[in-house]
Amino acid sequence: MTSPPPTTFTNGKLIRSVGLWGLIAMVLNGLIGAGIFGLPASVTNSAGGWAPVIVLLVGLAMLPIVLVVARLARLFDGTGGPIQYVEAAFGTTAAFQIGWMQLLSTTASAAANVNLLADYALRGWGMPESSLQAHMAVVLGALLLIFIVNLNRTNGVARILGVLSVMKLAPLALLIVLAIPLVVSDGASVHPASTWSLSRAALLSAYAFTGFEGALTLAGEARNPKRDMPRAVVGVFLAVSLLYALLVWGYVATAYSPSATDTAPLSTMAMVLIGSAGAVLMLATATLSIFGNITNNMLFLSRRLLALEALGGLPRWFGQVSPKDAVPRNAVIFIMVVLVGLSLSGGFAALAVLSVASRLIVYLGCIAALPVIERRHDPSGSVRTGLIVVAAASVCLALIAGSEAKSWISLGVAAIIGIAVYSVTRAVRSRDPIAAI
Repeated sequence: MTSPPPTTFTNGKLIRSVGLWGLIAMVLNGLIGAGIFGLPASVTNSAGGWAPVIVLLVGLAMLPIVLVVARLARLFDGTGGPIQYVEAAFGTTAAFQIGWMQLLSTTASAAANVNLLADYALRGWGMPESSLQAHMAVVLGALLLIFIVNLNRTNGVARILGVLSVMKLAPLALLIVLAIPLVVSDGASVHPASTWSLSRAALLSAYAFTGFEGALTLAGEARNPKRDMPRAVVGVFLAVSLLYALLVWGYVATAYSPSATDTAPLSTMAMVLIGSAGAVLMLATATLSIFGNITNNMLFLSRRLLALEALGGLPRWFGQVSPKDAVPRNAVIFIMVVLVGLSLSGGFAALAVLSVASRLIVYLGCIAALPVIERRHDPSGSVRTGLIVVAAASVCLALIAGSEAKSWISLGVAAIIGIAVYSVTRAVRSRDPIAAI
C-alpha cells in the first residue's frame, strides 16, 4: 500500500515519517500527563472502595467518543484532525472555531503543566520551598529543551516521545505489580469515601481520559494515517483505561486513608511499597510524564496553526514549512514565545477555565460531523454509526451538565474573539492574495 502524498504548505512540505509506534507514543503522552498522579486520591475521596470500578466504567463510557474520532480518522490523511473533520462537514468557519478552541485550551494546559513540572522537579531535588527565581529558571529550562526537541523532524520527536513513554510507564507498571499481593489480601475490605459523591468521582475520571484526540492533528505526517491512527487511538485508550483502574485499585488497597489529605497519592503508594526511594521515583516519573505531555502539546499546537492558516484564518507566516527539514519553524517559535509569556506571567489561569468546555465542543463537533461525512459515502446510513453517535453525544451532554457555567461564558468570549480574528484575516488576505499576511 502506497503512502498518501505529503501535505504541502508555504515554501515546503510536511514529510510522512511517523509510523504506528510513533502515533501510539503521541496518543499515550496526550492521555498520560499530570492527571494520573492526583487522580487516585481525588476519585477515592469521592467513591471510596468503588473508585477503581468507577474509573473503569467511565473509561468505557468515554469509548463511544473515541470510536467517533477513530471512524473519522479512517477517512482523512491531512494535518488538523478535528479541524479537517468539521471543515468537511460544516465548512471553514466552523472548522476555524474548533481549531481556535483547541489552540487556546491546549496552550493554557501546557503553560499550567510546565509550572507543575517545575514544582515536581524542585521537590524531587529537595527544594520544595524554592525561590521564585529558581522556579522560573526551571520553567525556562524545560521550555527551552522542549523547544529544541520540537525543532527536530516529526519522526525524531516521535522517537523521543517513545522513550519518554517507556520511562513513565515502567515505574507505574512496577507499582501495580508490587501492589498485587496487597490488593489480593485486601479482599472485600470496606474503604469508605471521605465525602461520598458519585457524580464528582465520575467527572474527575472523565476529565482524566481527555487528550486522546491530540494526535489526530498529526495525520498529515503519518505514513499511513487512515490505517494506523484508529489503531493507535483506540488501542492506547483501552490500555490507559485499564492502567488507571489498576493504579486506583492499588492505591485503595495500599495507601488510602479517608481521614488524610493526600496531594501526591502515587508517591504515597510508592512510599508504602518501596520506601523513600519509591517516593523519589514517583516524583521523577511525574516530572518526565509532564515533560512528555508538554512536548506533545507543543508539537500539536504548531500543526494546528498550520491547519488554521490553511483555512485562511491566520496570516500566511504561520503556514511556512522549512524545505530543509520539513519543520514549521515559525509556528514552533510562536508557540514557544506564547508559552514562555503565559507560564511566567500566570496568564494561563485566565484560559484554564476554557479547557473542559472547549474539549467538549471539539468532541461534539466530531460527533456531529461523523454522520454527515459517512452519509456522503453511504446515503442509506449505518445503524452502527447511529448508535455510536447517540452514545457519544449522551456522554458529552452529561459532562456538559456537570461542568461549570463560567467555563461556557469564557468559551463564548473566546468564540467571539475567534470570529473576529478569522474575519479580519480573511478580509486582509482576500484583498492581497499573495501578500505575506
